[in-house]
Amino acid sequence: MTVSAPPYELVIGIETHVELNTESKMFCGCRARWFGAPPNTLVCPVCLGLPGALPVPNRRAIELAITAGLALHCQTPDHTKFDRKNYMYPDLPKGYQISQYDLPLTVNGWLKLEGGKRVGIRRAHLEEDTGTLKHGEGAGQRYTLVDFNRSGVPLLEIVSDPDMSSAGEAERYVRTLRDILVYSGVSEMRLEQGAGRFDVNVSIRFEEGGKTIWPPQSEIKNLNSYEALRGAVAYESDRLWREWQSGGEIRTRTGKVTVGWSPERGRTYMQRSKEEVEDYRYFPEPDLVALRPKATRVAELRAALPEMPTERRARFVEKLGLSEKDARNLVADRQLADYFEAAVGVEPTSAKAVANWVIGELTAALKRDGGDAKGARVAPEQLGVLVRLIAAGRVSPTAAKQVFGEMWKRGGDPEAIVNTLGLAQTSDEDAIAAAVDEVLKANPSALADYRKGKERALDGLIGPVMSRMKGRADGAVIRRIILERVG
Repeated sequence: MTVSAPPYELVIGIETHVELNTESKMFCGCRARWFGAPPNTLVCPVCLGLPGALPVPNRRAIELAITAGLALHCQTPDHTKFDRKNYMYPDLPKGYQISQYDLPLTVNGWLKLEGGKRVGIRRAHLEEDTGTLKHGEGAGQRYTLVDFNRSGVPLLEIVSDPDMSSAGEAERYVRTLRDILVYSGVSEMRLEQGAGRFDVNVSIRFEEGGKTIWPPQSEIKNLNSYEALRGAVAYESDRLWREWQSGGEIRTRTGKVTVGWSPERGRTYMQRSKEEVEDYRYFPEPDLVALRPKATRVAELRAALPEMPTERRARFVEKLGLSEKDARNLVADRQLADYFEAAVGVEPTSAKAVANWVIGELTAALKRDGGDAKGARVAPEQLGVLVRLIAAGRVSPTAAKQVFGEMWKRGGDPEAIVNTLGLAQTSDEDAIAAAVDEVLKANPSALADYRKGKERALDGLIGPVMSRMKGRADGAVIRRIILERVG
């Protein structure tokens, strides 16, 4: 089916809100890891905005914000400050949010999407998060409760330039941004926990009557999944076009609107007319002094940046010979990629084989038993030794899986396990030939199919032979002897 292009150009900019990887909140000592805690248990007079409470800035949050800017090729100004952003909302206890207005921590950066396109980063400023609202219904009435556990959590707002022209590009942008922030240690950005949220500004433009038309844009608030981003952008851009064509109020409106996204209904819904900057009545936060990041500390943070995901994927492909797919699977999880590199350090000539084990057996074991690669029961050095034993012909791939399983259960040196369990690969071709004869005798139909031209019929015999040899035979030797017997 051919999908026709829309009759308009799509222009997208994204504001990404990222909870920073700190132990305490932005301006107080309350625990910042709020997700899953009982409501209103991680609060104090500061994050509740009680009279007389004074904020104290979180140094680690400031340094993580600078680190994020450096990873995104941003400039770090010599002078920055905090401001009050005033608006009334139930989950904002003070009636204002401590944020940054005209002097943010980082400005004028960029990131590169897969394929080479650059998306500009206009600014990344530091602020405090709001509380959360819990909507419900009971006894025939609707109600809303406020949980202030999240109030005051350090939040970095990263504002892109309007450089994206499709929902696909927007998704690639937020995925790339997430990879960079996770790799930099700035944020875990767990979208399902609200630690990463996207406000997407959607505009359309088209030619009408010899003029370029720009209808007022929409800002889609608080998207927290890639699926929601794709669906909301597609729906809202089409809605703007339809409303313009039908002569709706969009033709006379001057400001943009804020909309929410309902995944259940697959559509956006109106929230409010978007406030202008003047509506927030920004002014410098009187309870906090201005900041001057030290050039020496900024240089230290820059030097501490790890290799970024894009560069790491390219190195895995170019230097280690991995496929694009394998490199992407590994780099998607920094701990998994670190594990892989540590294992390759033990067996550098078998990088592809190591990748297969990490992506296959190790990942399956982690998913089955929980945990992550950093705390895996089989150390990367042990896996490297196991792959070396396979490469040297000391143990068959089948027997190696048994060795891996034993290491995962009880630990131990792979070579010692091979010897203890008697899994060393045999070179006794007479014993292998005897096992082949037994399997051929027990499977006359496979032999008949092969002689009728079905060459793959013999593939099913290798496993039974290996089983009779207790995994200690070389699969290539088994296949050669089978072909000699039936040839």
